[in-house]
Amino acid sequence: MSDIPNPHRGEVPLALGGQVYRLRPSFTALAETEAMAGCGLVPLARRFLDGSYGLRDVVAVLVPALKAAGHGEAAVGQMVIDAGLLKAAPACAALLAAALAPGRELPNPL
Repeated sequence: MSDIPNPHRGEVPLALGGQVYRLRPSFTALAETEAMAGCGLVPLARRFLDGSYGLRDVVAVLVPALKAAGHGEAAVGQMVIDAGLLKAAPACAALLAAALAPGRELPNPL
């Protein structure tokens, strides 16, 4: 399995802790994201677009997408804290855009 994100599959790169991870928006990952966030993908994407997202939202997007790409989920929260919440938010928004509107890009949430 390649670690290079495949945009045709909706995969998005995420640079954290000196490493680049591949995020994959599989059906299972998206369903788990909704369960972890406590809302659907559209309201979650809105939070990223209007800047009202929080750490829980970022982790809800990253953990399932990392698992779907074959990465472990260990220490995701700590990696986000160490790198900064604002560093992970654009990748989360891009992943949600890939899931909701393939081939289009949502505006950067920053």
